[in-house]
Amino acid sequence: MLATLTIDGQRRRVLMQANKNGFFYELDPATGKLVSARPYAEINWATGIDSNGRPMENAATRQLKDATIVKPSSAGAHNWHPLSFNPVTGLVYMGVLDATSIQAVTSGWKINLHDQTTGLDRGYVGPVRKQWLTLKPSGRLVAWDPAAQREAWHVELPDPGSGGTLSTAGNLVFQGRADGKLRAYRATDGKLLWEFDAGIGIMAPPMTYQVDGTQYIAVLAGWGGPEVLGNRATGKGKVAPGKLLSFSLGGSATLPPYERVVQPVPMPTFQLTASRPEIEKGRVLYATFCARCHGAEVVSGGLVFDLRYTPAGTHEKFEEIVRGGAAREFGMPSFSEDLTPAQVRLVQAYVLDRARESARTEAASR
Repeated sequence: MLATLTIDGQRRRVLMQANKNGFFYELDPATGKLVSARPYAEINWATGIDSNGRPMENAATRQLKDATIVKPSSAGAHNWHPLSFNPVTGLVYMGVLDATSIQAVTSGWKINLHDQTTGLDRGYVGPVRKQWLTLKPSGRLVAWDPAAQREAWHVELPDPGSGGTLSTAGNLVFQGRADGKLRAYRATDGKLLWEFDAGIGIMAPPMTYQVDGTQYIAVLAGWGGPEVLGNRATGKGKVAPGKLLSFSLGGSATLPPYERVVQPVPMPTFQLTASRPEIEKGRVLYATFCARCHGAEVVSGGLVFDLRYTPAGTHEKFEEIVRGGAAREFGMPSFSEDLTPAQVRLVQAYVLDRARESARTEAASR
């Protein structure tokens, strides 16, 4: 975003960006030169930014003797969700995610231009992974003072990931949350002034418009994206049919209640014999090629079919779907260039194992 700020007593035109890497950058828009950069979230991959605008990497985090935990996560301390600047308060309003990623590099890895190029060893199960699993992500709405490069106030959020922001001349800042609450805060200090329960997680930013002298606030309520599908850092949110909601002062419309019903996972009837080592190989293949859409550990975020519910008839066509592209019209591509028939069988064995495990766990809890 572009803004005019008073920095060290001088009015300056600056370009501002809350980078995924955890630093809030301010650049001279005419020259591209760095004005300043400060962390707006907790980071461990760098110790700061030098005078040329380059990060000073933390050597300890860079070392990969076993694996390493990186903060912020690959989802970013702030991602695509629009932030807003209020020239009256002088503050930038943005959602901030405090989460971590684990990095273990595949031995002998080579770039594959046909697929992801992260080099991440998804089969890693060492001690660093156990430590990483104990780290719980969190999120907050932050009011950032770009002139002073520091936080002015923040509001903790019940779920890590939430939506973009809108700030208005009426000293308000609006944000939608993962739990479905659309909230209005006092822009100067973050005091909660109003909220509405949309019944579905909100990622998009609210916007405002005027018709015949009446001002409206509108928001597209919906919950999706790759991090939601991955379901660890930002996947905790209400899933329901998407809605476009519009509000005005004195509005009296109501929403019918919606309760998402999740059926218990049925015990699979399809039989496929596989050893524990084969199922583990299937887990790694699933994490590499399938989890990005069908969810980590075969638990869907609600937007893509949860494979634990796959019926026997579909299991009989598993390879035809995964390699043959039989479900391409529904958005399921062919993985014929990525997986062999034997590897597809390993993935299927892992999916069936997770379905059996879920069915047993749910039966025991009833």
